[in-house]
Amino acid sequence: MHTVRETGEPSVRTPDAPLAERVRDTVCLVVSRTATTEQWTELALRAADQAAVPMGWYPPSLSHGQAGLALLHLYAARAGLGDREHAHGHIREAVLATQVEPLSGPGLFGGTAGLALALADCAEDEPRFRPSLLRLYDQLAEQAIATPWPEDGQPISDTDYDLVNGAAGVLTCLSALPEPGPRVREAAAVLLDRLIRQAGPAEPAGTARGWLLRPEVYPPVGDHHRQYPHGYLNLGVSHGVPGVAVALAAAWAAGHRRPGQREALTALTGWLLGHRLTDDQGPLWANGVPVDELGAERPVAHCHDQLAWCYGTAGIAAALLAVADCTGDDGLRASAVEAFEAALRRAAGAEPRTPTLCHGLAGLVMLAEEFGPHSAAAAQALPGLLERLLAYADPRHPVVFADEDLPGNTVDDPGLLSGAAGVALALLAALADERPAWFRVFLGR
Repeated sequence: MHTVRETGEPSVRTPDAPLAERVRDTVCLVVSRTATTEQWTELALRAADQAAVPMGWYPPSLSHGQAGLALLHLYAARAGLGDREHAHGHIREAVLATQVEPLSGPGLFGGTAGLALALADCAEDEPRFRPSLLRLYDQLAEQAIATPWPEDGQPISDTDYDLVNGAAGVLTCLSALPEPGPRVREAAAVLLDRLIRQAGPAEPAGTARGWLLRPEVYPPVGDHHRQYPHGYLNLGVSHGVPGVAVALAAAWAAGHRRPGQREALTALTGWLLGHRLTDDQGPLWANGVPVDELGAERPVAHCHDQLAWCYGTAGIAAALLAVADCTGDDGLRASAVEAFEAALRRAAGAEPRTPTLCHGLAGLVMLAEEFGPHSAAAAQALPGLLERLLAYADPRHPVVFADEDLPGNTVDDPGLLSGAAGVALALLAALADERPAWFRVFLGR
C-alpha cells in the first residue's frame, strides 16, 4: 500500500502509485478551478454569501486571499501539476491590492506578515520579486514596532500575542528572513522582549498569569462566558500559549535571541506539560484552563480532544516538537511524539467535521507529515489519512472541498486556512521529497 523512503530516521512513507495518482488528480482539479483572479473573485463572493461566520476576503490575505492561493499554485507548479504564471499572477494581485487598501496590521493570517511569507516563497522561483519582498519586510518591521502592547494591569487579548493575528505570528515571519537587516532585527527584538516579559515570573507561582484572558476581551461569538466566567488561559496553537512557544523557538533557531528567552521556553513548555491529561489512548489537552474569581487556575479533569491543528493534542504536540527541535531537548521530543501518537489513536475512531487545515483532517495530515521522521506510527498512518481526506473531495463543489464554518452550514471556501487551497497543499506535501516551506505558517519553521 505504500513505499518507504530511507532517511536514516524512522521511515517516511509516501503513497503508493494508485494513491499518489488520486492525490495528483484531485490537486489538479482544485488548481484548475482557482487559477485566475476572476475565478478567485467569484469564489470569494460565493463563500462570503454562504458563511455564517464572517470572513475577511481580501487579496493580500494569506488565509482568505490570493496570497494563500499563490502558494497552492506555486507548489503545484513545482510538482509539475500547474503553471508558475498562475502563482505569480495571484501574488502580483495580492501586492497590487495593498496600493488600493494598505495592510494596516502586521498579522500572519490577514496582515503584512502573511503576504511577506507568500511573497518570499514566490521569490525563490522569481528573483524579480525580491526588491518588493525586502520593502514589505521593512514595512512589517515598522508595523511590528509601532503596534501597541498592553501596559501592566491592562487586559491582554489573544489578538495581541497569538500566532494567527498577534506578535507570535509576526515573529515567526521575521524569523524566516535569512539575512535580516537592522530594522527587522530590531522588530524581532521588540517582539521577543514583549513576549518574554509576558511569560515572565508568575504570580502566584505556577500560574501563567501573563496570558490570562479576562471576560472583557472575549469575542462576541462562542460560549466563552459560559465555559470561563472568570477568565482562562488558552491552550490552542492558533490563539494560545503553545503558539507563543512556537514563535520563541523559531526566533531562537533563526539567531534572534534575547535575555530570558530560553528560560521562557522552559517555563512555557513546563506549564503545558503540567496541564497534560490522560485518557485510555494517552496524553491529551483541553482547549483552555479556567480560573476562579480570584484568578487561581482550575484545571479540567477530563476533556474531548478536538483533533485539529488549531486546538487539541495534535497541535500542542507539534508545538512541543518545534521547541524540542530548536533547543535539542530529546525528552521534550519524546513527549511530543507520545502525545501525537495518542491523538492518532483517537483520530482512528473519529472523523473531523471538515477537511481543512485549521480545524479539520488536512491539519492532521500536515502534522502526520511533520511527525513522520520522528514517529513510525505517524509515517504508517499517513496513507490512511490521505485516503480519508480524499473521501471529502466532491467535484460537484465549486472548489472540490467544502468547509463547515458551523455544523451543517457548508461554505465553498477557496482559501488556505479553512478552505480548498489548504487541503490541496496538504495533499501535495505528501508527495514532496522535501519538507515544504509553507509549513512555517502553521508550525513556525
